[in-house]
Amino acid sequence: MRSFSAAGDILEAMRKLFFPILIAMNILVFCSCSGNAQSAAEAFAPAEISADLGTCSALIAVTGVDSKPIYAAKVNTRIKYGLFGAKKLDLEAYTAVDGKVKITNLPEVLKRPMYIYISKGEKEEIVEFKPNVHCNAIFNVQLR
Repeated sequence: MRSFSAAGDILEAMRKLFFPILIAMNILVFCSCSGNAQSAAEAFAPAEISADLGTCSALIAVTGVDSKPIYAAKVNTRIKYGLFGAKKLDLEAYTAVDGKVKITNLPEVLKRPMYIYISKGEKEEIVEFKPNVHCNAIFNVQLR
């Protein structure tokens, strides 16, 4: 009988000791998180898709007429490469919460410009990307 009482005493002592420590740890975690006052747009990295063909990249930032970022805008392109552009690679991605998508590892040299199509609903814009002119390009696209 005494063993049951001892076990109960141990559990009671553990509860008295660890409960305040657990509360203190939760408060510390909460305080450290609230100290980093970042907006939701800063907390997310842009969506990214890789072509695995080179070192160039294109960052597309999509906004609406009100200059607010557009979430889930469709970004697609076709890359023609190889001898006489015989090889083709279709890429498609959607913008993140911040309205951005990054296409990485694009080829440094293309025979013809690459066109990037951005659309959301009925709105569509086209961007021309020339890696031999500007290898790491940034495009600010406003859908109308």
